[in-house]
Amino acid sequence: MGEQLAALERDLEKIEAGGKAVPPGFYAQMGLLYVDMGNAAEAVSCFTMEKILFPEAAVFMDFLLGNLTNR
Repeated sequence: MGEQLAALERDLEKIEAGGKAVPPGFYAQMGLLYVDMGNAAEAVSCFTMEKILFPEAAVFMDFLLGNLTNR
């Protein structure tokens, strides 16, 4: 999991440096990896960013956030 998260973080840096848009699901995937690693604060941040960038994902992100707070 740590390797996957590190790869996503490197990809995010490249995306931002190139001025490109993050693809749908990118922050959601990062958030799920943070959940698996026990880092709830970063997971919340990622799920929230996914909601902001992709409002159509709000229902699913709210579901994930609700499950996170009920752990």
